Amino acid sequence: MTGKTIRLMNFLLDSGVFFLFLILFIGAFRNIIPVENMKWIAGVFYFLYYFLFEYIAGQTIGKMITKTRVEPLTINHNNLFIRLFIRTIMRMIPIDILSYLFSARGLHDRITMTAIIDRKNTMIQ
Repeated sequence: MTGKTIRLMNFLLDSGVFFLFLILFIGAFRNIIPVENMKWIAGVFYFLYYFLFEYIAGQTIGKMITKTRVEPLTINHNNLFIRLFIRTIMRMIPIDILSYLFSARGLHDRITMTAIIDRKNTMIQ
């Protein structure tokens, strides 16, 4: 598979898992949380899904399935928390998804100097 295909698969798998988690949460708390607050909860869930999985495991569920992971491009791992925090914030900017029309690496990868690596330790282009 090409880099864009793997990234699309990761996005679709992660979106499916995210929406499943969100639907289960909304179903469990639909009588407690006002509908107006659900968009904020969805945003927080979206951030936490990507940030926590990538920080703790180095990969989201979609990346686990496609056997890829997030890695910093530089040797200095001290600021990995900050990089992944910014990477996740960047995902929430609508122009980030459009950046894939022009490059195999999205803005969230280029700005944070991270890359998606496959199981053979090869950077996905």
